Amino acid sequence: MPPKQILGTHLGAVLLQSLTRNIQVEYVKLENIDLSKFEDPIGRKEIAEQLFKAATGHGFLTLTNHGISDEVYARQMELANATMTLSPEEKAPYEVTPEEDARGLYVGFKPAGPLGHKGGFPKQLDHYNILVHDPQNRQHPEIIRPHMNEIYDVMTFIRVNILKKLLTLVAMILEVPEEEVWATHSEGGSKTEYIRYMLCEPRSKEESEKYRDIFLSGHTDWGTWTFLFSQPISALQVLDHNDGRYKWVEHVPKALIINFGEALELLTGGLFKATIHRVVQPPMDQRHLKRIGVIYFARPCDERRLEPIENSPLLQRMGTDKHIEDRVFCMADYLDARKHGYKRIEFDLDRPRDEKKHADFFDGEYPDPENHQSLGKFDNVPRTTYVIPTMKA
Repeated sequence: MPPKQILGTHLGAVLLQSLTRNIQVEYVKLENIDLSKFEDPIGRKEIAEQLFKAATGHGFLTLTNHGISDEVYARQMELANATMTLSPEEKAPYEVTPEEDARGLYVGFKPAGPLGHKGGFPKQLDHYNILVHDPQNRQHPEIIRPHMNEIYDVMTFIRVNILKKLLTLVAMILEVPEEEVWATHSEGGSKTEYIRYMLCEPRSKEESEKYRDIFLSGHTDWGTWTFLFSQPISALQVLDHNDGRYKWVEHVPKALIINFGEALELLTGGLFKATIHRVVQPPMDQRHLKRIGVIYFARPCDERRLEPIENSPLLQRMGTDKHIEDRVFCMADYLDARKHGYKRIEFDLDRPRDEKKHADFFDGEYPDPENHQSLGKFDNVPRTTYVIPTMKA
């Protein structure tokens, strides 16, 4: 039976279109990479230059002509909607366990109760994660079981047909053999790459005040790249280092919105910048709508040390061929450290927290159940407030 008949929704088709906006917002100007240019040597050089500009600027870009068909794109949005709008009772059997959460296994729905308040947010911001190397015996909600092969196909397509091309462009930029950069993401090397279906529910006025009109506080992702299926409900913002203000990321129909993560910043000695971004309340004309997300998180191999790629003439010329942190983690250990308190940074500079009335975004972020101690706890690391670097003229 076709997915649309099973799911009973045409949301995906709707989300391929743009919604009429009645309120003007300030959008950030991003590089758009037309991936169809990759096959042409001249075009490949052109988009490599664009990637470098994005990597050293906002850390955000849009990707068009990426190869994911309109039909598959729409169906992923429909699957996300169907999954995320299940009832709490239907979600409960598929919530991540405390043990899995402590080990950093990003599977299933957010848990209900205290562990559901990760980052200080209740399950109005909910998500469902599916690992790219998911154990065959893992059970998924009935509504998506007939579509699991397609979900895995989408993840494989992103890895093989999109991620690999971006890694090739990075090799061109760093002036190193392609194989050296490909090796950072060798097949089967990461046990924590995953696709995420996400839902932001509309909030009451009281809840909006409590959370400073923020759904997901300012942060940087931990991997190399995050691939977001663009959708028309405005909520995603990026910190613009040119003027120190958050700006909205504009919807580009059928595009992928891509941001750079901390692992890529470490692999390039700080030359590439991890994107500081957040999810906030939509503008008033869209605030009553549910916001559905489809996101893929790419990460280096678990055992890959997060240090600058060796023998890069560019990194040497730029002086970014050295470690930028005192301690060098492999990817798996870095994820564990980040999950348990390493680098607690306040990025919401424009919305300072009043302790008497605002929720703490770090509250409950690093659960570590008894007998599930994780490597390298950082519970006593003080939080810091981000300082915007001085921009060069």
